[in-house]
Amino acid sequence: MLLSRLAFISTTIMSSSTSCFQFLFPQNDVITQQQQRQPPLIAAYHEPPPHDDNNPYDVDYANNPSAFGRILNGELPSRTYLESTELLAFQDRSPKAPFHALVIPKRYVKTVYTLRGNSHHSDELNDESEDNDDIHLIQNMRQMGLNLLKQQQPEALATEDYILCFHIPPFNSVDHLHLHVLAPASEMNWVYREIKYKCGARWCTSDLEVIERLKDGLPAVRYKRPFQC
Repeated sequence: MLLSRLAFISTTIMSSSTSCFQFLFPQNDVITQQQQRQPPLIAAYHEPPPHDDNNPYDVDYANNPSAFGRILNGELPSRTYLESTELLAFQDRSPKAPFHALVIPKRYVKTVYTLRGNSHHSDELNDESEDNDDIHLIQNMRQMGLNLLKQQQPEALATEDYILCFHIPPFNSVDHLHLHVLAPASEMNWVYREIKYKCGARWCTSDLEVIERLKDGLPAVRYKRPFQC
Protein backbone atom coordinates (compact mmCIF):
# COMPACT_ATOMS: atom_id res chain seq x y z
CA MET A 1 0.00 0.00 0.00
CA LEU A 2 2.79 2.43 0.93
CA LEU A 3 4.61 1.76 -2.32
CA SER A 4 1.43 2.38 -4.28
CA ARG A 5 0.88 5.72 -2.57
CA LEU A 6 4.49 6.77 -3.19
CA ALA A 7 4.16 5.86 -6.86
CA PHE A 8 0.95 7.90 -7.11
CA ILE A 9 2.58 10.95 -5.45
CA SER A 10 5.62 10.69 -7.71
CA THR A 11 3.46 10.52 -10.83
CA THR A 12 1.40 13.52 -9.67
CA ILE A 13 4.50 15.64 -8.98
CA MET A 14 6.04 14.82 -12.36
CA SER A 15 2.82 15.73 -14.14
CA SER A 16 2.56 19.01 -12.24
CA SER A 17 6.20 19.87 -12.88
CA THR A 18 5.76 19.34 -16.60
CA SER A 19 2.80 21.72 -16.64
CA CYS A 20 4.56 24.31 -14.48
CA PHE A 21 7.57 24.49 -16.76
CA GLN A 22 5.71 24.12 -20.04
CA PHE A 23 6.22 27.82 -20.78
CA LEU A 24 9.97 27.21 -20.98
CA PHE A 25 9.59 24.55 -23.63
CA PRO A 26 6.51 25.48 -25.66
CA GLN A 27 4.94 23.08 -28.10
CA ASN A 28 6.12 23.05 -31.73
CA ASP A 29 9.29 24.95 -30.83
CA VAL A 30 7.47 28.25 -30.24
CA ILE A 31 6.39 29.01 -33.77
CA THR A 32 4.28 26.75 -35.93
CA GLN A 33 5.16 26.75 -39.59
CA GLN A 34 1.65 27.91 -40.45
CA GLN A 35 2.53 31.32 -38.97
CA GLN A 36 5.05 31.97 -41.74
CA ARG A 37 4.49 32.69 -45.41
CA GLN A 38 6.29 29.61 -46.56
CA PRO A 39 7.95 29.22 -49.94
CA PRO A 40 7.70 25.70 -51.40
CA LEU A 41 10.08 23.06 -50.10
CA ILE A 42 12.31 22.31 -53.09
CA ALA A 43 15.69 20.68 -53.66
CA ALA A 44 17.41 22.72 -56.38
CA TYR A 45 20.95 23.45 -57.49
CA HIS A 46 21.92 27.03 -56.69
CA GLU A 47 24.29 28.48 -59.26
CA PRO A 48 27.63 29.44 -57.67
CA PRO A 49 29.31 32.78 -58.39
CA PRO A 50 30.94 32.86 -61.85
CA HIS A 51 34.66 32.18 -62.12
CA ASP A 52 36.80 35.28 -61.78
CA ASP A 53 40.61 35.20 -62.15
CA ASN A 54 40.83 38.10 -59.71
CA ASN A 55 38.66 36.38 -57.11
CA PRO A 56 40.54 34.00 -54.77
CA TYR A 57 37.28 32.39 -53.65
CA ASP A 58 36.28 30.02 -56.44
CA VAL A 59 33.22 28.15 -55.20
CA ASP A 60 33.08 24.36 -55.36
CA TYR A 61 30.19 22.89 -53.38
CA ALA A 62 32.00 19.54 -53.25
CA ASN A 63 34.43 21.17 -50.79
CA ASN A 64 31.60 22.16 -48.43
CA PRO A 65 30.95 19.33 -45.91
CA SER A 66 28.04 21.05 -44.15
CA ALA A 67 24.29 20.54 -44.53
CA PHE A 68 24.13 23.97 -46.17
CA GLY A 69 26.60 22.79 -48.79
CA ARG A 70 24.14 20.01 -49.62
CA ILE A 71 21.32 22.57 -49.90
CA LEU A 72 23.40 24.67 -52.28
CA ASN A 73 24.27 21.59 -54.32
CA GLY A 74 20.60 20.58 -54.60
CA GLU A 75 20.94 17.46 -52.46
CA LEU A 76 18.70 18.73 -49.65
CA PRO A 77 15.48 20.77 -50.00
CA SER A 78 14.94 24.25 -48.59
CA ARG A 79 12.32 26.96 -48.63
CA THR A 80 14.12 29.71 -50.52
CA TYR A 81 13.20 33.35 -49.99
CA LEU A 82 15.91 35.21 -51.90
CA GLU A 83 19.00 34.42 -53.94
CA SER A 84 21.82 36.51 -55.37
CA THR A 85 25.09 35.74 -57.10
CA GLU A 86 26.87 35.22 -53.78
CA LEU A 87 24.09 34.61 -51.21
CA LEU A 88 21.11 32.38 -50.48
CA ALA A 89 18.30 33.03 -47.98
CA PHE A 90 15.92 30.32 -46.83
CA GLN A 91 13.59 29.48 -43.97
CA ASP A 92 15.07 28.07 -40.77
CA ARG A 93 13.93 24.47 -40.41
CA SER A 94 12.91 25.12 -36.79
CA PRO A 95 11.66 28.72 -36.69
CA LYS A 96 11.87 30.60 -33.40
CA ALA A 97 9.94 33.68 -34.53
CA PRO A 98 6.95 34.37 -36.77
CA PHE A 99 9.58 35.01 -39.44
CA HIS A 100 12.91 33.20 -39.14
CA ALA A 101 15.26 32.99 -42.11
CA LEU A 102 18.95 32.21 -42.62
CA VAL A 103 21.23 34.09 -45.00
CA ILE A 104 24.32 32.14 -46.09
CA PRO A 105 27.22 32.80 -48.46
CA LYS A 106 27.56 30.42 -51.39
CA ARG A 107 31.29 30.21 -50.83
CA TYR A 108 32.26 28.08 -47.87
CA VAL A 109 32.97 30.23 -44.84
CA LYS A 110 33.04 27.96 -41.80
CA THR A 111 32.22 30.36 -38.93
CA VAL A 112 32.68 33.95 -37.76
CA TYR A 113 36.19 32.93 -36.69
CA THR A 114 37.05 32.39 -40.35
CA LEU A 115 36.42 36.04 -41.22
CA ARG A 116 39.37 38.39 -41.61
CA GLY A 117 39.45 42.13 -41.10
CA ASN A 118 41.30 44.95 -42.82
CA SER A 119 44.62 44.46 -41.04
CA HIS A 120 44.97 40.92 -42.39
CA HIS A 121 44.85 42.21 -45.98
CA SER A 122 46.61 45.56 -45.60
CA ASP A 123 49.93 44.30 -47.06
CA GLU A 124 48.14 42.89 -50.10
CA LEU A 125 46.05 45.94 -50.98
CA ASN A 126 47.58 48.67 -53.11
CA ASP A 127 44.51 50.88 -52.82
CA GLU A 128 43.45 51.65 -49.26
CA SER A 129 39.90 52.30 -50.48
CA GLU A 130 39.54 48.76 -51.84
CA ASP A 131 36.87 46.80 -49.99
CA ASN A 132 37.83 43.88 -47.84
CA ASP A 133 36.14 40.73 -49.16
CA ASP A 134 34.85 39.55 -45.78
CA ILE A 135 33.54 42.96 -44.76
CA HIS A 136 31.80 43.21 -48.11
CA LEU A 137 30.31 39.75 -47.58
CA ILE A 138 28.84 40.55 -44.15
CA GLN A 139 27.49 43.87 -45.39
CA ASN A 140 25.74 42.07 -48.24
CA MET A 141 24.36 39.45 -45.85
CA ARG A 142 22.97 42.22 -43.66
CA GLN A 143 21.39 43.95 -46.66
CA MET A 144 19.73 40.73 -47.79
CA GLY A 145 18.41 40.28 -44.24
CA LEU A 146 16.90 43.77 -44.34
CA ASN A 147 15.42 43.07 -47.78
CA LEU A 148 13.78 39.96 -46.35
CA LEU A 149 12.26 41.98 -43.54
CA LYS A 150 11.01 44.58 -46.01
CA GLN A 151 9.23 41.81 -47.92
CA GLN A 152 8.01 39.64 -45.08
CA GLN A 153 7.84 41.83 -41.96
CA PRO A 154 7.69 45.51 -43.00
CA GLU A 155 6.19 46.64 -39.69
CA ALA A 156 8.91 44.90 -37.69
CA LEU A 157 11.51 46.54 -39.94
CA ALA A 158 9.97 49.99 -39.48
CA THR A 159 9.90 49.61 -35.69
CA GLU A 160 13.27 47.82 -35.49
CA ASP A 161 11.51 44.85 -33.89
CA TYR A 162 13.93 42.29 -35.29
CA ILE A 163 17.19 40.46 -34.61
CA LEU A 164 20.09 39.94 -37.01
CA CYS A 165 22.77 37.79 -35.45
CA PHE A 166 25.46 35.13 -35.76
CA HIS A 167 26.07 32.36 -33.26
CA ILE A 168 29.64 32.01 -32.01
CA PRO A 169 31.33 28.59 -31.90
CA PRO A 170 30.98 26.27 -30.13
CA PHE A 171 27.37 27.46 -29.87
CA ASN A 172 26.62 27.36 -33.61
CA SER A 173 24.54 24.54 -35.05
CA VAL A 174 26.03 24.27 -38.57
CA ASP A 175 29.64 24.87 -39.61
CA HIS A 176 28.76 27.19 -42.46
CA LEU A 177 28.41 30.89 -41.69
CA HIS A 178 24.75 31.90 -41.42
CA LEU A 179 22.98 35.08 -40.39
CA HIS A 180 19.78 34.60 -38.40
CA VAL A 181 16.95 36.97 -39.37
CA LEU A 182 14.13 36.93 -36.78
CA ALA A 183 11.02 39.11 -36.54
CA PRO A 184 9.03 40.36 -34.79
CA ALA A 185 11.40 39.94 -31.85
CA SER A 186 8.67 41.04 -29.45
CA GLU A 187 6.60 37.96 -30.37
CA MET A 188 9.40 35.46 -29.73
CA ASN A 189 9.38 33.28 -26.64
CA TRP A 190 11.59 35.03 -24.08
CA VAL A 191 13.91 31.99 -23.83
CA TYR A 192 14.95 32.57 -27.43
CA ARG A 193 14.75 36.36 -27.49
CA GLU A 194 16.60 36.93 -24.20
CA ILE A 195 18.94 33.95 -24.19
CA LYS A 196 19.60 31.97 -27.37
CA TYR A 197 19.52 34.94 -29.78
CA LYS A 198 20.66 37.61 -27.32
CA CYS A 199 23.33 39.70 -29.02
CA GLY A 200 26.23 40.52 -26.73
CA ALA A 201 26.14 37.15 -24.98
CA ARG A 202 29.12 34.80 -25.16
CA TRP A 203 27.31 32.74 -27.78
CA CYS A 204 25.75 35.41 -30.01
CA THR A 205 26.91 38.55 -31.82
CA SER A 206 25.19 41.11 -34.02
CA ASP A 207 26.01 41.60 -37.68
CA LEU A 208 26.85 45.25 -37.05
CA GLU A 209 29.40 44.39 -34.36
CA VAL A 210 31.08 41.92 -36.72
CA ILE A 211 31.29 44.57 -39.46
CA GLU A 212 32.72 47.22 -37.13
CA ARG A 213 35.31 44.88 -35.65
CA LEU A 214 36.46 43.75 -39.10
CA LYS A 215 36.72 47.37 -40.25
CA ASP A 216 38.91 48.09 -37.21
CA GLY A 217 41.20 45.19 -38.10
CA LEU A 218 40.00 43.12 -35.14
CA PRO A 219 38.78 39.51 -35.06
CA ALA A 220 35.10 39.25 -35.92
CA VAL A 221 34.22 38.43 -32.31
CA ARG A 222 35.78 39.49 -29.04
CA TYR A 223 36.20 35.97 -27.65
CA LYS A 224 39.16 33.71 -28.26
CA ARG A 225 38.62 30.88 -30.67
CA PRO A 226 37.74 27.65 -28.83
CA PHE A 227 39.84 24.56 -29.48
CA GLN A 228 39.08 23.01 -32.90
CA CYS A 229 36.25 25.44 -33.72
